[in-house]
Amino acid sequence: MRLRRPTWKRGFTLLAAAALAGGASIVAVTPATAAGPCGTGYAYIGSHPITVPSYSKDLRYGKPGTKTGSIDVYWNSSLRKNCSVAYAYGPTYGVKMYRENAIGNYPSYGPDDLSEGYYSYYAGPVYTNAQKVGGQCITLDASFGPKATDHFSWGAAFYSPVHC
Repeated sequence: MRLRRPTWKRGFTLLAAAALAGGASIVAVTPATAAGPCGTGYAYIGSHPITVPSYSKDLRYGKPGTKTGSIDVYWNSSLRKNCSVAYAYGPTYGVKMYRENAIGNYPSYGPDDLSEGYYSYYAGPVYTNAQKVGGQCITLDASFGPKATDHFSWGAAFYSPVHC
């Protein structure tokens, strides 16, 4: 017994074959103004690793120095603001745990913005306050762990001053 494709599938296959034979290409179109993780107007400027800290006693996600995430940083020149997203990586990817991501203009005594909670893939995005002039340094802080009171066990990162 021969199986037949539904009529619409045969029609699409023939249309695609005709378009390719005629020199046309089938391409998924992405708008040039597509927004990234921080929104429209933010450009990627760098990434920093989040690793298992040297003082960690819980090694289920790796020994000290194992990369468990990254902090990706973005800049919006018209708003004069930075943004960061703390992503899970490798052994912590997809694992629901307490994650924290903070960002601030340098020097600061506290973050301009903070994202914290139980997430499986990332924390953020978080944003700095508008800078008086572009190019001001920022402070980045991110951590992962089993619970809020022990959130440095499986990944920690602190960078300051950076992206000056």
